[in-house]
This record gives sequence, structure tokens and C-alpha cells, in this order.
Amino acid sequence: MLAELRSLVLGLIVVAALTPVAVWAVQTAKRRRGGAALVTGLLLIVGMNSPILRPPPSLAEQIRRQAEGDIDEG
Repeated sequence: MLAELRSLVLGLIVVAALTPVAVWAVQTAKRRRGGAALVTGLLLIVGMNSPILRPPPSLAEQIRRQAEGDIDEG
């Protein structure tokens, strides 16, 4: 419970710290639409080259898959 509360507080601190930057970015994007479109396009192009990896299955899922594999082989 304490770890969950600590994570929540840390998340709120990060959001509070980044809020002024986000407000500035939105205001700048409204004034300079061409630059915002260029940066968005660059981020999209660069992001397309990064693979999206699936997280490994949990231990319970691995055990279940092994059990199903044992039944299929038997």
C-alpha cells in the first residue's frame, strides 16, 4: 500500500512539474502551426523506426503454458 501511494505521489509531482512546459508547448504550437506540424512529423517518422516489444508473460502465464504443453505432448 505504501509503495502504491509513493508511486501516486511521484506521478503527481512529475505531472505538476511538466504542466508549465506542456502549456508553453501548446501556446507555441498555436502561434506557429507550421513548426508544430514539422516537429510532429519528425517525431512520427523517428517513432516509426522503434519496435514495440510485448512484455514477457507473467510467471503464472508461463506456468499455465507449460502445463498446456505437457498435456498436448502426453
